[in-house]
Amino acid sequence: MKIRRHTIETAPSEARAELEGAQAKFGMVPNLYAGMANSPAMLKIYLNFAEQLAEFGQLTPVEQQVAYLSISAENGCIYCVGAHSVL
Repeated sequence: MKIRRHTIETAPSEARAELEGAQAKFGMVPNLYAGMANSPAMLKIYLNFAEQLAEFGQLTPVEQQVAYLSISAENGCIYCVGAHSVL
């Protein structure tokens, strides 16, 4: 099954604000967000979780990225390893 990756223009209207925010923050819409835009609720929940983890979690931003990098490597997601290596 192939998951459609949306742009800001093709995304459901309920997901556009989140994709616009990602564009402003990263200079692009990450593929993960573009795929999650198929389900605006899932995209909003994911972004809210990440925001809450960053604000209230016990890990520093660097430690968070190391955790994400480790998870990405364990899951064999080369794209994610690259993205979290840069972050």
